[in-house]
Amino acid sequence: MAFYARESMISRMVRTLMRHGKKETSQRIVDGAFAILKREHDVSDPIKFLYEAVQNAKPLIETRSIIVAGRKVLIPKPVPPHRQEGLALRFVRDAMRERKEHTAESRLAKELLELHEKQGGARRRRDNEHRTAEANRAYVR
Repeated sequence: MAFYARESMISRMVRTLMRHGKKETSQRIVDGAFAILKREHDVSDPIKFLYEAVQNAKPLIETRSIIVAGRKVLIPKPVPPHRQEGLALRFVRDAMRERKEHTAESRLAKELLELHEKQGGARRRRDNEHRTAEANRAYVR
């Protein structure tokens, strides 16, 4: 993990994966996923691969709930770039944890591979966000 420390996306990914303050464990998961990508899937630059995969999971628009005339209405809003990245990393984390592979490293590697092909759980969640925003676009102010 030492030579990845300068990469902001990787450090954010490690912090997003972290549970109960166990940062070393999440670093090991990310390192293991990168090793799997290199060894089994012939990815020459896993850092660039991660950036491209997260780019495919970034939501461009989200819905915010407000109360109008006594009822909740979902209003589509554009997502700022920094929040896009955070949401995408959370989508990847949640999709990774729902997968059925045996180790966390293999689950993360498979999710990144599917994201690179514009598939997978994180991409599905992003598409659902966009579909919800599209359905509620009548409420845009």
